[in-house]
Order: sequence, then structure tokens, then C-alpha cells
Amino acid sequence: MIDSVAQLQNTKERQRVDIESLSHMELRDVQSALRQRTLSPVELLQTTIEQIGAVNGQINALYDLRTEQALDEAKASERRYAKGEQLSPFDGISVTIKDSVNAIGMKWHHGSAIHGAGIVASKDSPPAARLKKSGAIILGKSAMPDFGLSGSGVSGSHGVVRNPWGLSWNTGGSSAGAGASLAAGIGMMSVGSDIAGSVRLPAAHCGLAALKPTQGVIPHSPASTVRSAGPITRKAADLRAWTELLLGPDEADRYSLPLSGKVLSGQIKVGASADFGFGPDVEPAVLNCFQQVRAVLDDMVGSVVDVSKRAGFDAYLPIDESLKMKGWLEYSSADPSLRDLTPVPLFEWFREAETWTASKIAEVNSGIEKGVAFSVDLLSDVDFLLTPVMPVVNFPAEERGIDPYMPLRHTTFTSLFNQSGNPAVSICGGFDDRGLPIGMQIVGKRLDDFRLLDLATRLEAALAIFGHGKKNWPTNPVA
Repeated sequence: MIDSVAQLQNTKERQRVDIESLSHMELRDVQSALRQRTLSPVELLQTTIEQIGAVNGQINALYDLRTEQALDEAKASERRYAKGEQLSPFDGISVTIKDSVNAIGMKWHHGSAIHGAGIVASKDSPPAARLKKSGAIILGKSAMPDFGLSGSGVSGSHGVVRNPWGLSWNTGGSSAGAGASLAAGIGMMSVGSDIAGSVRLPAAHCGLAALKPTQGVIPHSPASTVRSAGPITRKAADLRAWTELLLGPDEADRYSLPLSGKVLSGQIKVGASADFGFGPDVEPAVLNCFQQVRAVLDDMVGSVVDVSKRAGFDAYLPIDESLKMKGWLEYSSADPSLRDLTPVPLFEWFREAETWTASKIAEVNSGIEKGVAFSVDLLSDVDFLLTPVMPVVNFPAEERGIDPYMPLRHTTFTSLFNQSGNPAVSICGGFDDRGLPIGMQIVGKRLDDFRLLDLATRLEAALAIFGHGKKNWPTNPVA
């Protein structure tokens, strides 16, 4: 029996995997190679660390890298594989976690300089704890924007995160560094969190797949009725396995709940809508991609029906005001000597919440409930709903959103489903004439996450965007 890393490294059965090949491997292929020991956790990690060294200076996606500790963990994993004692199918696989996901000894900044040098976590959040228990290797943290309150990679603590598909373009946010690093081939998954679209937006901007689960399916802390932790991967085919690892009740999240497995079978009814009756106009490139994806989905399921329901009011506005309250609370609870480090545009956006009365807050909550009722109505006659992720393809890297007065204004199609708790998946639907990815969203009914993931995986396979002779993820970022 081989019982040391050095011995294993000298065997002929191992092969070096280059970053471009790794970026196209599905999780199950990596797991199979590790089991068969044609790929080792140490090689996997070394390839990933080399890629970080090659590109992180350009994309500015990751911080708090723990390469030495990760290498020790990879060597331990390698010894377990040599003995056939791996902890789980995820043992030795490199991942990252978002700034806002606590892990013991790693720094939490929440994207903002108002938190000083960062707060070192003394306890693992549920996603971090489950990753560690599985043997997955948390390589570092991914950057996010200030307070998580913009759909961008503009951060007071981390700087500007840049999109490897084009360094002058935005990554989306708030799981910005997760999107940029995965698109550049780093890691097999990143845990993000989503309060208005924060895993789906970077997935759309960066040509990836992401799940915002039914609220409570993947536990997180602190507990929230609208913010969900969720996996981001390069391929939708990988989402289910990571979801199964991360899901299930946890004492740290009082809203967490169980989810049983289901597969897509029998007749399903799928609807489509690119107009909820409010929000920014949908760009022609996004509409064109939406129609192309709809046609492929139509062939898959037999018929996709129009969902022509309109809200009759701007359902985003009360969500925007709830986010202003969130911003004001974080700002006002920070060290007074550091508050001036809040970006001025964000402060000007949320400062009015300081004077809001109980009646104003009640009005906001009432507006949100109207939006929830509309969200439920959108799916009342269908099992799944296809929409764009965003009304736009992209915007410059240095901007916080398409509207300087509402940094999450472009979450027309995503933010409603945080409030209603519906699961939603983002996949890459295609590209515009500049070669920038365009995201498409599929929404399911509550607790139908697994069938939703199955549908998204089948649709991604039918679209066949990535692969040999097709699109490649930009492991060499585009200037």
C-alpha cells in the first residue's frame, strides 16, 4: 500500500491536469479521477494555485488565500485516497467561499472598509462546516461589494473585481469574486449568498451556473428570511451534488428545513416571460438570447407557454427600500471613526432610511407582500418559469449597477424570488456580439429544487455552448 504523498507522486498512474482541461471537467469526472488515482488532490490543488498566481492579479477575485494550509490538507487527502479512506466524494476538491461566509480563522469584511482590517471568524458558518467535514479544501475567500448592496464587484475593502471574459466589464455581484475566479478556472465550486440575485447575477455575467435555493434549504448564518447561501459552478451539471452536500437543517439557521430528492419525470409545464411589467427595458441581445433558449426548451418539453401576467406596479421599489434599511443598519452599527469610509454613492442612496417612521416601514413591508403575491401568481399555472437573469448584458467594471441611484435596479427578474422563497437557477444562455455571456434564469416552485436543477442541467446540455470546438472559459483573462 502506498502510504505517503512522495511515493504516490512517483507512480506512473498519476497525470498532470492543465487548467484549461480542468475548467471543462465536470465534478463527477474529477471525483472519478481522484478515486481511480489518475489525479491526485495535491496535483489538483497545485494546478489551481498556479492559476491563482497567474490571474488573480488581473481579476482581483480572491483574498485570504491559505495555500500552505490547503497544501497540507491536500496531502492528507491524498493519503486517505491511497488507503481508500476518503471522507466523501468531495475529499480533496478545491473550493472558495464568499467574504460573508464565516470560516474559523478567516477574515470577514462584508466588502467594506468600514469594518477596518476585517473580523476574524471564531466559528464556521453551516456551509463552511459542511465543506470541511466532507474533506473539500477551502482555498480562500472571494471578494464582494460593500455591504453586499450592489450587483457589482466594486468593493471598498477589496477594490474592483474584474471579469475574465473582458477585464473592463463587470462581474456582477454580490458574489463577485466567486464569479470571476470560477470563470478563470479556479476551484470546482464557490459558496455565494443571494439576497436579490447575488449568485445568479455573477453567474450570468461570467458564463456560469448558480442556484438560489428555496429559502432554508441550504442553511446559513445569521439566519435570514430572504438571503440564501447557494453554490456557483461552471456547469449546471455540478450544482445538484454540491446542493446535496450543503442542504439540510442546522441549528445555526432557525429557518432551515429538509428537502427530499426528486427527479424530473412525466409531463411538466414550462412558462416563459421577459416582461414583468416594470423595470428597465430588456436589451435586444438579451431578448434574442431568451428567444433562442426558449426554442431549445420548447423542443425539450413539447411546448413553452407565454406567461403574460404583469405586476401593475413597480415591485422592485419596496425591495430597494428594504435594502436601504439594511444598508443604514450596517452603517450605523459600525465604528463611528470608520463610517466615513462608506462609498458616497451608497451612503447617499440609503441615508434616507435614518428618518423612516414605523408607518413608512409598514408601507415597505406591504409593498413587498404585493410583490410576493405577484411572484406566486407568475408560477400559478406552470411548474417552471424561464426568464432572463437581467435586462442587460453587462456594464463597466467600475460601476455599481446600471442606475447610480439604485445599485440593484437591474434585478427585475431575480429579486422577487428572494422575497417569495422560490428556487431559481441561472445558466449561460449564449453570448452577445462582444463575446460577453448572457444569463438565463429558470424559477421553480418552493421545495422543487431538485427537479429545477434537473431541468437546468438538461437545458444546458441541449444548448451545448461549452466544450470541444466551442466556447472556452477564459483561463487567460481577456484584456
